[in-house]
Amino acid sequence: MNLFGKILVVLILVMSLTYMGLAVSVYATHQNWRVVAKEYETQVINQLRKNDVLTGRFNTLKTEIDQLRKLKDNEVAALETRRVQLEGEVKKRTDEITTITADKTATTAAIEKLTAEIAKKTTDVENLMKALDDAKFQSDQHYQTVLSLTDQLAKLGAEVAKANKVNKDLVAENAKLKMVLVAHNIDPNSPIANSTPPKVDGYVKAATTDGLVEISLGSDDGLTRGHTLEVYRPGATAGATKYLGRIEILQTKADVSVGKVIPQYRRGNIEKDDRVATRFN
Repeated sequence: MNLFGKILVVLILVMSLTYMGLAVSVYATHQNWRVVAKEYETQVINQLRKNDVLTGRFNTLKTEIDQLRKLKDNEVAALETRRVQLEGEVKKRTDEITTITADKTATTAAIEKLTAEIAKKTTDVENLMKALDDAKFQSDQHYQTVLSLTDQLAKLGAEVAKANKVNKDLVAENAKLKMVLVAHNIDPNSPIANSTPPKVDGYVKAATTDGLVEISLGSDDGLTRGHTLEVYRPGATAGATKYLGRIEILQTKADVSVGKVIPQYRRGNIEKDDRVATRFN
């Protein structure tokens, strides 16, 4: 039974009870049936009016219920459609997850393989970097050696150039001396003309500001008047050794000689303890 039937049954029950009450009242009071009927008529009219009101409300409620039922049916249909769509999406997502899981398994295996290869390459690179560092260290050492040798070669070249210049000057001076001797009718090969001293090595005992030098070599060492000797100041290295000039022997004794600085060969001030030798080495 629907709601309308229930309301109708209730109304019939109410009206039945009302009429029953009226009948009992009439029977119990034995009043004038016209008056009583009038009163009951008024009551019936009132009840009918109430019944009309209730019927109107019933119809209104029924209409609203029908609208709500229709709305709910539409909502249920929409939800059912949405449920079907969601089930399709869930199935689609499930298939995608299955595919992704399979791809992930293959990708994981590939990543593990790639990681192993990267680890191996990293070890190889580290070994190569170590070998490169060793080679660079050796190269730096070789470079330093080359620089040192180059510096030494440059210094030796400078010394050779200096020695060549001194030798050239000696040759030129010797040629001039020979020409002077020839001009004075002196044999250049005579003992007096030969100014080449024996190979000696000594030191300066004293020196004056006017160019006179006393040395530790004398006639016992083979020196004679006219011999020339080179004067230098030794240094810690060959490059630090300083050439000071050339002296000509003026006077000799057994173990000492006196010489004079030749001006054109002066390269510095000669002091005590400077070295003298046949050649500047």
